[in-house]
Amino acid sequence: MPIAHTIDAEHGLVLCRAWGVLTNEDLHQHYESIQADPAFQRGYRQLGDLREVTRLTADSAAIAAAASLQVFAPGTRRALIAPSDATFGLARMFASYAEDVGQLVRVFRDADDAEAWVEAGKR
Repeated sequence: MPIAHTIDAEHGLVLCRAWGVLTNEDLHQHYESIQADPAFQRGYRQLGDLREVTRLTADSAAIAAAASLQVFAPGTRRALIAPSDATFGLARMFASYAEDVGQLVRVFRDADDAEAWVEAGKR
């Protein structure tokens, strides 16, 4: 799976990094692995890095399904770093679906901007 996560419990942050070709199954497995991680807490913030994704084959149904999962607590800040036009567009689609179910997801082209926004939501 070309997605990995680490949990920074001290800062209440889930750091996710994707690379290569991202598929429907990758998205599904990614959120399952976060949820199954014993260090994970729903109120943690998320920073997702898509800068190394070379191609997205995930379709809109898979993006909608992943975005509608209630893995993170409503209102928890989640930022996606997506500098390329292709990843940015699909990340915005994800954010839109996530917002429909009460999630707070923003997409950024710049990593510093994403990190600053996530940090501003620290409890």
